[in-house]
Order: sequence, then C-alpha cells, then structure tokens
Amino acid sequence: MLSPTWSSCRRGVLLMAATLALGGCQDSELETTTLTFPTATAAQSADPSLALDPGTGNLVASWIEGDGHTWALFVARSADGGRKWSSPVRVSGGAEAAEEVHPHGESSPRLVTGPNNQLAVVWPNNIKVEGRRWPAAMLRFSRSADGGRTWSKPITLNDDTTGALVSHQFHGAALVGDSGLAVAWLDERGVAAPIAAGMDGHANHGIEPDARIYMTSSPDFGRSWGANVKAWDAACPCCRISLARGLNGQALAAWRQHFPGNVRDVVTAPISRNLAEPQRVHRDDWAYAGCPHSGPAVSTGADGSTHVVWYTGKQGKAGVYYARRVSGTSTEAAVELVAGQGLGVAHPTVAALANGGALAAYDVSPREKQRISLARLLPNGQLTRHTEVDGSEGGKYPQLVVVDSATAIMAWTTARDDKSTIGLARISIE
Repeated sequence: MLSPTWSSCRRGVLLMAATLALGGCQDSELETTTLTFPTATAAQSADPSLALDPGTGNLVASWIEGDGHTWALFVARSADGGRKWSSPVRVSGGAEAAEEVHPHGESSPRLVTGPNNQLAVVWPNNIKVEGRRWPAAMLRFSRSADGGRTWSKPITLNDDTTGALVSHQFHGAALVGDSGLAVAWLDERGVAAPIAAGMDGHANHGIEPDARIYMTSSPDFGRSWGANVKAWDAACPCCRISLARGLNGQALAAWRQHFPGNVRDVVTAPISRNLAEPQRVHRDDWAYAGCPHSGPAVSTGADGSTHVVWYTGKQGKAGVYYARRVSGTSTEAAVELVAGQGLGVAHPTVAALANGGALAAYDVSPREKQRISLARLLPNGQLTRHTEVDGSEGGKYPQLVVVDSATAIMAWTTARDDKSTIGLARISIE
C-alpha cells in the first residue's frame, strides 16, 4: 500500500478568460534570448544536460554528438552564462567505442557537479543482443577532478555484469552529503521476458513487464561505490526516474509507478538506507496498457519545498501538471499547465527558484504542437507567466538550470529531416 497522495486543488490556465477567473494569474510571457550551444564538429547533436559548478558558478553542459551512426559524449563549461564556451572535451564514445554512447531522450546522460571542481556523468551504453528486440544497456559512469579537462575511464555501475544482458537505464543522479553521489535506475534483472524500449519508441504495450528500481551510492564522488540495492518494484518500465538533492543533503526520487488496473501515476520517495513507502503526488488514475515513455521531473528549493511536474494521458484530463509541497506545512498545490487530448506525450523538467516558486518547461504547447513551453509559478503554486519559445518547433526533452535570481538557462533537442540539433536559450525569470 502507498501512503496518501499529496492533497491538491487544481487551477486551469489555458485561456485568458479562465486565467482571470481563477484568482488573478497574469497571462504574460517570459523573455527568452537565443544562445549557441557548444557542439564540437559533428553533424548532429542531442540529449543536453545542464548544471552549475557550485564553486565557480560556471555553467556546465554535457551532450551527445555524432554522424547519426557513431556518437560520443562531450562536456564544456561557460563562465558567462552560456555566451562563450570552453572547447568541448570528449568523455567517452566515438569510433573506437561505437556501443558506448547513443541518443535516447528519456534515458539521456545525467550531469552532476560537485565541490572542488568535480564533475560526473552517468549514461547507458547500447549493446545489441541477438534475439532481443531492443538493445541491452549497462549503466556507465565517468568523473573529472579538474573541472572537465580530463575524465576517468568509464566504469559500469550495475553489478550484475556476469548475468544475462538486460537493460539498466532510465536513470537519475544527484549529489548527496558533502561530496557523495546517488544514482537510481530502472533495472530488468530477474525479469522473465525483458524487452525495455529502445531509443524514443515504446515497448510492446501488451506484454511489457514492470521494472525494478535499483540504486547505488558513492561517498567520495565516484572514486568508490557501494553494492547495488533493489529499492522498489512495479515501476513503469521506460519512464525515467528523476533525482533531486534536498536541503538535508539526501536525494529525493520521483518516478511513474504501475498500480493495479494498469494505472500509471507519479510517486516520490527519499533515497535512503531505510526505504520509505512511495507517496503518490496526485491521483490521476490514468489507466494505460503500456509505458508512456514520460517520467516526472522533480526539484527541491532552499525553503524546503519540493516541486514535481508530470504528464498524464487520462481521457478528458490529458496534459502537463505541477504540484508543490513544503515539508512540515500544509502549503500544497496542483496546477494544470497545459491540457488537451491531442497534445501527445510530454516530457517535462522543473527547477526550484530562490523565492519558493518554480520554473517548468515541457515539449508541448496549448495549440497542440510539439514546441518548447515555459511556465513560471509563484510560491503559492499560482501560474504567473507562460510562453512558447521562439524557434523551438520540433523541440523535445527540455533541460533547465537556474543561474541566479534573474536568469535560467534551457537546452533541448530538435529533430528535423532525420537530423538532430541542440537549442539553447537564456530565460529572464524576474
């Protein structure tokens, strides 16, 4: 049994009339400025991840690029908020390691920054297995102790490498404690008929099995790792698990749970030795006979608030939703950010703001088009501004990082004419 849901009240925000009727939300746009993403020399790029270096305040980015067949993982940094970038440094992949890296929006590399110039990246490789519909994947890890100039030889984090080749991906990663790391992922070990979805497609909806959530941790930013721990069962098998660092230095996880009756709603739980019962964020009761390939996003604020954004496809309620909780208080809210049965599956991200509010991004728009949209939320959960980002048509899987009280940076992947590129924008959030 799961503990009770986050209690909530909804506010629709699709139209100006609805907005005015719901207590004074403002229908104003967020200002965005186009920037240039720091790709190297390859023809295609995809799957950006963004983070801030806690020591220098530099913006750090990781991404995948290649020629459409062979891919490599790169990292670069910017000291001026994304205007200029260092020369990209290859972490892994390339012609000599063709199976090491591949694009996969829902299971793309996760970048973590730590103290003392430490950086880490976690990603799945891509192993073709005869007789298996989709490739298997090992969860790979590399770290840098010099701000990204050099990187360690990649290692595998899942500890079942001598067993059958199955999937270990759809992962999250976060800094924990003073200089530790936590990683959690969806794991197929022990599944009778593993068929996890590959790339951005879906598995066979009629027979796909649930995944189990496994996790591991490092006390020293990846120099050493503890054993894998099986945490929770009945996870939707191709929806990413997201991790965020809380005020106490502990990681909080959010994922899509598979409930009886094929209901697939979002839950949260802290990552800890004493596993807590997952808590339902909102009772969508979305019954779906497969995995929608859309995990939730989670972020934690300096005031102790937790912010979750997710997609549901429930008939008559399909859309992107936001919920906020502050530990130890009754301040809770749920907001409908965009809705419409023709939207298509959305992939959200969220970043907590210093004032207790949040900034959310997702790859659908109110006009039921695939376009990057932004929503600015107040500490009381009220939607105050929203906009569709110019030039983001065809954009998918947005990623956000807050630079300071006035600015955030967003990156996303755009696929057009069988070619993928990365977009980058600065967002004014004041």
